[in-house]
Amino acid sequence: MRWGKGGDLFATAGLGRGGVEPRPRSRTPATGCAGNEALRHTVLVPRRAALIAACVAALLILPGLGLTPLVDWDESIYAAVSLGVLENGPFRLEWNGERYDRKPPLLFWAMALSYRFLGVSEASARAPSALAGIATVGLAAWAAARRAGLVAGLAAPAFLLGSELFLERGGRRACTDALVIAFSMGALVLAQSDRRRSRRRWGAGGAVGLAILSKGAVGLLAPASLWLAGVTGRDREQRRSAVWIGTVGLVLASPWYVYRIVADGSAFLATHFGREIMIRVLQPIHGTGAPWWYPLWVLWRGGGPWVVLAFGAAAASALADRSRRPETAPWIIAAILVLGVSMAMQTKLPWYPLAVLPMLAVSGSIALGGALLPEDSRIAVALRVGFALIALATLSTAGRAREDVLAGEREFEDFRRLGTRVAAIVAEEPFIGATEEHPSLVFYGGRPIRRFGADELDRLVLDPKALPRTALVPAEHAGALLAAGAVELGRLGDRVLVRRGASSEVLSSRDVQAARP
Repeated sequence: MRWGKGGDLFATAGLGRGGVEPRPRSRTPATGCAGNEALRHTVLVPRRAALIAACVAALLILPGLGLTPLVDWDESIYAAVSLGVLENGPFRLEWNGERYDRKPPLLFWAMALSYRFLGVSEASARAPSALAGIATVGLAAWAAARRAGLVAGLAAPAFLLGSELFLERGGRRACTDALVIAFSMGALVLAQSDRRRSRRRWGAGGAVGLAILSKGAVGLLAPASLWLAGVTGRDREQRRSAVWIGTVGLVLASPWYVYRIVADGSAFLATHFGREIMIRVLQPIHGTGAPWWYPLWVLWRGGGPWVVLAFGAAAASALADRSRRPETAPWIIAAILVLGVSMAMQTKLPWYPLAVLPMLAVSGSIALGGALLPEDSRIAVALRVGFALIALATLSTAGRAREDVLAGEREFEDFRRLGTRVAAIVAEEPFIGATEEHPSLVFYGGRPIRRFGADELDRLVLDPKALPRTALVPAEHAGALLAAGAVELGRLGDRVLVRRGASSEVLSSRDVQAARP
């Protein structure tokens, strides 16, 4: 692309500073054509940026989607729940033989649909989240290019794709985060559109509803940030629009919640809102407590220096030029909301501040791409070149980030191998015993797992009249069980999968303990 007059890249796209179309100087036919040309470029530049970004994202996210095993816990749990939806229908969410009320259903519906058309596999389990991650990258490019031109539109996705955290949890992994972020981004993009305003507001409300059905209360991020941006900008119309969008989203999502409350009442409320929201806010669960600054460290490690640069640029832009605030305010406020909540919660997991990354990528790229540029053309060119180099440097790490994500997934190959063996040789077992949960074994083995104390599990395995007959026991317990007639079926780290043998004896706990080395 050639530089426009005065070295302004955006002049060649028919855009003014920050990607806003210039006002026609007259109403002559020639000028009218020029005005239409400017409007055409205003639409084409974001489309081109989004298309390029989505293609690059697809090259980084989609290849090898099914080559690595599902990661234990969330991926395997969601894959198993979705398999139940495929077999039992969309309103029966079950995992490990029990009702599953922890998450809303949209991800499970999408994964079940993927299973139906692509077959049950790791690739089909990850496909909905992967497509959502690609959509997030494309939307980030669109939003930045629409406000600040092509360079900003390509920088925003470059920042995201260089992040291991985003590629892992916002793209490849079969998790709810990718969907809620994509729909929230879509809602913000539609809400900020200045054409066909009524239709776009309905679309934004629909996106919020889908975000709520993806991850509950987190789906209200877009209307909350839009409303707060209206408060800070003293824009009553924007506040009304935010309330409208949020209301449409809640109405769209409410039938499923009403159905679950009517069907299960207090049990659903206690799990979905009590355990998954209130308890996580008030106390650490699963041993995931961390200092208040932990999300900041996660963002630094998952994003890098550009996170600080983007936040500083967006803040400086808003402070320096009040007219620029409406362009960046919803995005930077959304980032602050996510960061504040993730810092305040007592349960702190690495992916809680994930949504900060795309919000900062958009707001920072808008600011760096247009809002802070001086009128002197040489300095403008130098700043744009520096900005582009930073984005390219970040994007250059995308390949390594992808390999790190794949390496982390390969660590769970033993779960897939043992689970496949379980499915082949103990399919007749009603359940498998264990001392702790192993979601990947539940998915790959196709058998529920019931937890017991180690000593109780030893006794049950060797009792011919009791269940389970097959159990995953600690290695220090396996020797005594094998000596008493149990058969070893496989190993998983320091755990041994054993099955009661035909000649197994009934031993007391004291006998088993005495037989241990």
